Amino acid sequence: MAAQFTKLFSFILANVHDPAALDSAAVKIPCYSCMSPYMEDSYPYLRTLYKKPLSFDIACDQNSLNRHALYIRNCTEMCVTLRIHDVIAGRRRIGYMRGCLTDITGASVSSLGRQLTNTRCLETDARQLFSLTAQRQELEPTKLSVCGCESELCNSNPSAPILLPLLITAFLIVFRPR
Repeated sequence: MAAQFTKLFSFILANVHDPAALDSAAVKIPCYSCMSPYMEDSYPYLRTLYKKPLSFDIACDQNSLNRHALYIRNCTEMCVTLRIHDVIAGRRRIGYMRGCLTDITGASVSSLGRQLTNTRCLETDARQLFSLTAQRQELEPTKLSVCGCESELCNSNPSAPILLPLLITAFLIVFRPR
């Protein structure tokens, strides 16, 4: 019996690939991994939608991120930024989730990856993006912007489709007719 176990164990060692070796051969893209700090209290509800980031930090809400202020995670496909238009206690708030495409757990990642490869950014709502989770639990139709990119720390700045409406709004506020 012991000899058969030894043969089986030797066969497994010789023929089964080491997952760590396979992972090291995969492409690794450094991406920021963070969420807006107000989301930390709500994370028990968010965990069915998004993997826990390496930090909940106010620096995650900035338009230009500081490499030394935030944690970085290696991703195997693309970096993402989710910009969430929340309403908390009747007040609008914008929150951020930054990380890897595979951090989004409540959505069809392969389908989302194809869409982001073609468009880079997608305007949607929580019910549409997290359709797999929405079938199991009620989600509010919160507006989301999802952007994907495939270069080092590229999820630090909002892409042009997100930035343009902000610039237009700021311009209208500053130069409004009196």
